[in-house]
Amino acid sequence: MLYIVMEGDLKALSSNNLLFKYADDTNLLVPEITDVDIKDEFNNVLKWAADNCMTVNFSKTKEIVFSYTLSTLFATFCYNWH
Repeated sequence: MLYIVMEGDLKALSSNNLLFKYADDTNLLVPEITDVDIKDEFNNVLKWAADNCMTVNFSKTKEIVFSYTLSTLFATFCYNWH
């Protein structure tokens, strides 16, 4: 419940990037072409968590990279956030 109350001030750094929040989950969507890259956005989330005496559960933190070609949509999962 505390997360729900506190997450109201968690915002993406760029209007091109999106934060989806539901219950105690946060999803960050960063397109390939943007003015603030995913590393800066994720560091913003980490800073917000630290400022609010919260931690990010790295075992549940995932990066999914979607790439589109003319014939196929690929998804690559990366697990090295720390």
